[in-house]
Parts: sequence; C-alpha cells; structure tokens
Amino acid sequence: GDSTAPGPVLKSTAEDKVFVYYADHGGPGILGVPYGAGDYIHASDLNDALVAMHTQGMYTELLFYLEACESGSIFANLLKAPSVKAVTAANPTESSWGYYCPPQDQVQGKSIGSCLGDEFSIHWMEDADVADFTTETIGQQVKNVTALTAKSHVTEYGDSSFDGEVIGHFEGSVDGGRTGLTLGETKDGGAVNSRDVEVHLAYYKVLRATTAEARKKAEAALAVLLASRAEVDAKFQKIADLAAKGDESKAEELLEGQVTDLKNAVCHKESLRAATQACGAFNDYALRYSRLFANMCNVGMGMEE
Repeated sequence: GDSTAPGPVLKSTAEDKVFVYYADHGGPGILGVPYGAGDYIHASDLNDALVAMHTQGMYTELLFYLEACESGSIFANLLKAPSVKAVTAANPTESSWGYYCPPQDQVQGKSIGSCLGDEFSIHWMEDADVADFTTETIGQQVKNVTALTAKSHVTEYGDSSFDGEVIGHFEGSVDGGRTGLTLGETKDGGAVNSRDVEVHLAYYKVLRATTAEARKKAEAALAVLLASRAEVDAKFQKIADLAAKGDESKAEELLEGQVTDLKNAVCHKESLRAATQACGAFNDYALRYSRLFANMCNVGMGMEE
C-alpha cells in the first residue's frame, strides 16, 4: 500500500491471503464511504485497485465480502484481477437489507434505536462465530450464508478455485477453537430495505416518544427527512426528463430501469463526476440514482444530452 496515505495501510506480500470486508450504502456501480472520506467509490476504481494490488504483489489470493445495495454491480463483468473471489450481499439490481431493526433492536432489554446489522453480514459473521476454522471451507460458508439470506440474492464473482480452502486462511487464526458451538436461527423479522432504514428509524422515534415535546420533535425530524428525499427525487427526475426530451416513459425507464451491469464504466464514472460538480454530492439516498447515469450511458447517451 501507499505508506504516505493517511490511516492504516495494508502491507501484505505476494505470499499473503487477504480478506476484505466492506459495508456501506451503495447504488449501481458505486459505493458510499464514511463521512469525510470523499464522495463515493466507483466500481471501476475499486476493480482497478484490485488489479494494481495483484501487479504489485500484495496477495496470492483475495476474498472480498461486500455489503451494499446493488453490490453485485460493483463486480459484474468488471472483476478482472486474478485470484480474487467476491461475494456480494445482493445482485446488481436489488437492495440489501438492514436487520434487527426496531422493534427488534433490543440489547439486554434496551432499545438501541438502530438496526443492529445487515442480513448478509449478520449471517457470515454468525457463521464464523461457530465455525471450526480448520475444517469449514469458503465454499461451505458461502453456501450457508446464501441459504440463510432471504431478502436478497447473495452473488459470487471471480475465482472459485480456492473455495475448498478453510476460512481460517482468510478470516482469522486456524486454531479450531470454535468447535462445539451451533449456529442459532436468526429471527425472521426486523428486516428493512437498507435504503429505507433512515425513514424507519425516524418513524420509530415518533412511535417511541414518551412526551408531547419529544413526539413533536421526532415528527418534525421525520418531515424534514421526507422532504429531503422528495427534493432528491425531483432533482433526478428533472435530469431524466431533460435527457428523454419530454418522453415520459423513456424518462421513467432511465430513472428506474434495472442495471444488470455497467456497459460503459468510463461514461458512467464521468457522468457521475459531472453530476456531482453541477448538483452537489450524493447522499446515501441519492446513490440509488446512479442508475440514471448508468442507463443513459448504456443506451449511448452522454452528458451533453
């Protein structure tokens, strides 16, 4: 890694097996980032980074678990780096799901006021909690997690040749210290579309308010949030209308049509850059409208249109 970069840097070698787990909001071809870390990560940049890691001898095999809405679009027809296996929480066209959300957000009898995890992530972590790292393989873990994840379709990309390797080579020490435990059943409830989690939490603050003052404050916050989302909807609707030159059905297809993959990643990246410069940064909700620019690029439209 770049030793001059701020924060922790991966200092792996060509002999290392690397495990990457990333969770954030997402949209077609893009991933959200923590506040203060930039605007977003584009799929082409992430895949270029993986190629660079291989070229620079930073891994012998790399396992990548990704939790985000439309996370499959990050790798679909884009993953070219050798010896990389990517497993995504969702396919390219669907949301991932928050889990243990209100009212199932209880920890030791206390309501946390948040979703306690995401469905895919909960399942692979709970599987790892009880697995024998000396015997359970990557293929077995992915099969387990795929079977348990009901709200979205866990999807695999890249190199499957090391599916037979034990997870201890990637996720932790091969110590076998987890034997004797069993995987409990995850409650079928508290699941919320990840893109709607902020609305769900704001609504539950209204329901859980214990005083008139707290209720009014929570209602006002919910109204502000809904108005903000409506403003985002209107902004991207206007862009779609302009691109479609008044054709309402074409505008709707550009705005809401599913994106199975990025057919022109360069155009998509440049379109997002231009949109950010003209309209401001994408917030977590606005990431869904990355699909608008993917659809424009996929049908041959450029930013000039």
